[in-house]
Amino acid sequence: MNTSHLCLGILSLGDASGYEIKKAIEQTFSHFQATSYGSIYPALAKLSEQGLVRYHEQAQPKRPTKKVFTLTDTGRKHFFQTLMATEPAEQHRSDFLFLMMFAHLLPNEQITLLLDKQTGLLQAELNLLTRIIDERETLTPGMHFTLEYGIAANQALLRLMQTRAASLSQEIDAARSPKTL
Repeated sequence: MNTSHLCLGILSLGDASGYEIKKAIEQTFSHFQATSYGSIYPALAKLSEQGLVRYHEQAQPKRPTKKVFTLTDTGRKHFFQTLMATEPAEQHRSDFLFLMMFAHLLPNEQITLLLDKQTGLLQAELNLLTRIIDERETLTPGMHFTLEYGIAANQALLRLMQTRAASLSQEIDAARSPKTL
């Protein structure tokens, strides 16, 4: 999925401004889809040119006028076709895992720091997902499932971090060749 698909998906749930789409991505989609804030407005402009969304300007007291986007019927059909044609492939990209792949080149203090930071990030993500699932009363069954999926994944990763972090530095030390010291 790309930024345009994320925008169409969010707009399929209701009208939203670019800022509201950004917040939805951060709060609801961030555990399984990533996009940059700078890519949202160009995507919305392109979707508007293609007739998949339209917008109206809404005045705000003491703030700039905002554009509120609406999914058109053509956009709804396009999004449905995208959903029907998309394969459920998992794409996992992780700077943490890349760093750990080469942990034998890092000092033990850095490895410990990386493990601690990753544990903190996983816990923060787990807290966010749990808060969303607890606070949102209007989740669809599919939304609820995605949150449960994210919670289960983060819990499993946290268990791995807790069981492996203590011995990992020692294992890496033992596996280091004299050339990498």
